[in-house]
Amino acid sequence: MNNRKAIKRYNNEIVFYQMNYPYVVSAFLREMYMGIERGYSEFTLVSADPMITVYPNACLPISSLIEFYKKKGIVFTYDFDPNSYLNNCGFASPYILDSKEIADLDSPFDRIIKYDSPSQVAAFTQKCVDNISHQVVCEEGIFPSLIWCINEVMDNVLVHSKEEYGYVLAQFHPSTKHIAICVADTGIGIYNSLRKSKHRPSRAIDALSLSIQEGVGDGAGQGNGLFGLYQIITENGGRLSLTSGPASLMLSAGKELKKYDDIPYLNKDNQCTIVDFQLDLNKKVDINTAFSTIGGFDGFDIRIDDMLQEDDALLYDVFSNCEGTATREAGKLLRNDVINTIKRTNNRIVLDFSNVKSASSSFLDEFLAKLVLDLGIITFCQTVKLTGMDDTIKYLSERSMYMRIFQEWGRREIPAAEEHRFGTR
Repeated sequence: MNNRKAIKRYNNEIVFYQMNYPYVVSAFLREMYMGIERGYSEFTLVSADPMITVYPNACLPISSLIEFYKKKGIVFTYDFDPNSYLNNCGFASPYILDSKEIADLDSPFDRIIKYDSPSQVAAFTQKCVDNISHQVVCEEGIFPSLIWCINEVMDNVLVHSKEEYGYVLAQFHPSTKHIAICVADTGIGIYNSLRKSKHRPSRAIDALSLSIQEGVGDGAGQGNGLFGLYQIITENGGRLSLTSGPASLMLSAGKELKKYDDIPYLNKDNQCTIVDFQLDLNKKVDINTAFSTIGGFDGFDIRIDDMLQEDDALLYDVFSNCEGTATREAGKLLRNDVINTIKRTNNRIVLDFSNVKSASSSFLDEFLAKLVLDLGIITFCQTVKLTGMDDTIKYLSERSMYMRIFQEWGRREIPAAEEHRFGTR
C-alpha cells in the first residue's frame, strides 16, 4: 500500500484520501513535520470524499495527535461535509463526557471520547457490553473478554502514559458481528515506560515484544493488561495492532505476528501508544485457556450483578431494558439481550413485566414466542420464569406462543423412525 496515496499536503492544506489503515497515521505525522518545518502554524484539514471509509485505527490516533498539536499552539480548521463520519464522530473535537453522560448515551459507538478517570472507563465498558448484548447474540466468552480488553487497555493510559487524557473510539459492525476498538494517548510510550524497569529494553520494538509477555510492566500495575489482551485476541482469532514510538506489532486473523521498527512518531518524550483490536463475536473465547496462567478473570458486570437475587436467579425488568413494547425490532433487541444474559451467567432468569402496561402482539411474538423457539421449550421452562403480567399481556403472550410454535412445528417433518413415538402409526 502506498502511503503517499493516503494523505497529500498542499502548502498548509492537508487532504485525506484514506482513513482506514494505520499507515495513514504515519503519513499524517510526516506531513505535519514537513509543514511545521516550513514555518506553517495553521493547517486546514480536508476530506477528499465525504463518504470516505473511516476506521478507528487511523481516525482516533490522528485526532489525539491533533489535540497534542493544539496544545503546542498549532491551529486547525476543517473542511468536512456536515453529514460525514469525520464531522460527526468528534474527530476535530473529541467528546468530553463524564461517567453519567456516557451511561446515558444511546450508543457508545462511532464517537471519539476523551477520558481521564476510572469511572469513565467503567461506564464506557459497561455501555459497550450492554449495547452489543441487545444487538446480536454472541458466542460464549465474548462478554468477559470484552470487559477485560476494554477495561485494561483504557486503564493502561491512566496508569502508565504520564499523560492527562486518553482517547477511545469503538465501531460495531452488526452485519459481520465484529467490534473494533482503538485506544490512544500522546504520553511517554511503552519504551520510556519500561526502560527503567528490570527488563531495560534497548529498543522500542523490544519494549513492545516485552509488553505482551506475562507479568511485564513498569511496576505501577501487575503487568498483565496487554498480555491478557494478546491472549484473548489470539484465542478469538481477532486482530491486534500495538504501536508506540517507532515500533509496531500487528497480529493478523491468521495469528501471524508482524513487527515494524522504523515508523514515524511524535517525538522522543511523547512516543504515544496506540492499541487497536478487533473481536469476532461469532467465535467463542475459552476464557479459562486465555487466563490459565494469571488466575482467571470473572468478567464482573455491574448490570448482571444488580439483577442477581438471593436465590441466584436474575430479576430482569422488561420495561427498563427495552426500547418500547410496540414493535418487532424492540422485541428482537430484548430477546437478544435475554439470550446473552442467560449465556453469560447460566442462571435462571425472571422476566418481570410489572412495569409494562401495554404490549403489541408483534412485540410479544418477536420477544417471547421466538425466545421459546430459540431456547427450546424444555430449556425455556427450566430457565425462564414470567411474572408481573396483567391479563391482557398474558393472553397475548400465550396466543403468540401457541401460534408461533404451531407454525414452526407445521414446517417440520417427523422422521419416520420417530413417528411411533408420537402415535402416528
